Amino acid sequence: MSPTPSLPRPSKLDTGTPAELVRPLVVALLLSLALYPTLVHLIALQTLPEWVGRYWANGYCRFMLALFGWVLIYAALQWIGIDVERGALVQGAKGASRIDGWLAFLSGREGDQAEEAFLMSLPHQRLRYPNAESGTSLQEIEQLLGMLGQRQQQALAPLAFAIWVLPMLGFIGTVIGISQAIGGLSQGAEGMAAGGAGLKSVLGGLAFAFDTTLVGLVCVIPLALIQTVLRLRAETLGLLRYRWLLERLAQDDRHAHAEP
Repeated sequence: MSPTPSLPRPSKLDTGTPAELVRPLVVALLLSLALYPTLVHLIALQTLPEWVGRYWANGYCRFMLALFGWVLIYAALQWIGIDVERGALVQGAKGASRIDGWLAFLSGREGDQAEEAFLMSLPHQRLRYPNAESGTSLQEIEQLLGMLGQRQQQALAPLAFAIWVLPMLGFIGTVIGISQAIGGLSQGAEGMAAGGAGLKSVLGGLAFAFDTTLVGLVCVIPLALIQTVLRLRAETLGLLRYRWLLERLAQDDRHAHAEP
């Protein structure tokens, strides 16, 4: 009977909230808070096309666009983080530059140091061959990579939340706009026939309802596409990790056997 594979040793890889989620989320929030008032101050409604200015003049739509920008910056940091990890796996520490180190930090990664943490999480620093009593089995490597893949899925959770919440915000805006339109209808047909405040309230409420719904639905499309691409890149990164771990463990095993 083959021995039961042991779980990887506890480490920072599988405890607590992942830095890949918290750090880029905070960085994206700070950038969004810095860019939003700047854009509001610099962009003049007179210079915008009419079909764009109507959405920018709507404060509720601007809030939705700010949320979209926040998540978009976060997705860009996740994209950069995956590229940093790919570079660390392919090139190693020798190919890393200072810029790569900063990008790794902003995206919540640790660059080449994370790869060494993978090895430290394994119960043995060598592969377990058939009939061998010690070493790391393929099942143990798959368990470690499964934990790392779960952390990556957690890092994509804000994208999934934004894809859910933006249409909900649009529907809430629809309810608010329709309520405003109904309030205009309550003023009676006489005020509407005279072109008074009742008619303006109805048209304004309907415009608010349609605009917020459209912004919410349109913003979801690029986020859903980005989420799909990031998941595919994360799966490719998992395959690179698997190959890297096998090569490192096999290399350490050869060095161990070469020593007198």
